[in-house]
Amino acid sequence: MKYSHRLSDAVHILVYLEILGSNSSSAIAENVNSNPSLIRRLIAHMVKGGILERSGQHGEISIKLTRPAAQVSLLDIYQAVESHQEFLDVDQEINHLHPLSRCMPGVLGAAYQRVQTAAEQEMAQISLQSVVDQVRARINEEKK
Repeated sequence: MKYSHRLSDAVHILVYLEILGSNSSSAIAENVNSNPSLIRRLIAHMVKGGILERSGQHGEISIKLTRPAAQVSLLDIYQAVESHQEFLDVDQEINHLHPLSRCMPGVLGAAYQRVQTAAEQEMAQISLQSVVDQVRARINEEKK
């Protein structure tokens, strides 16, 4: 199964901006263990999604949240950065001549939709601020 890391990388970027405040895509990329172009693409998605805003001139660009971190949910971030927004995917390449096969997409689709809805409801309840607070707490614990 192929997994996307866009959400975790996007949250990592936002936490980095909240805690360290640096706008350097190279510095963020180093922290995320990614490349600056991917970081810039994710930032662009979050700007388009209304989570981040850019200001300043070409050499002095500043990136910041459009609203307080407590008002940004994991679902907001997910919807901004993920192009395929379904967690589970029903295999549509089935044997259409067999009744059991014809029933599977509808049955699994309904079940998967329940999972999707529940996951989105949970993601909507988790704020970026709560993630920032947990990261800060763990950093403080490591310092002890």
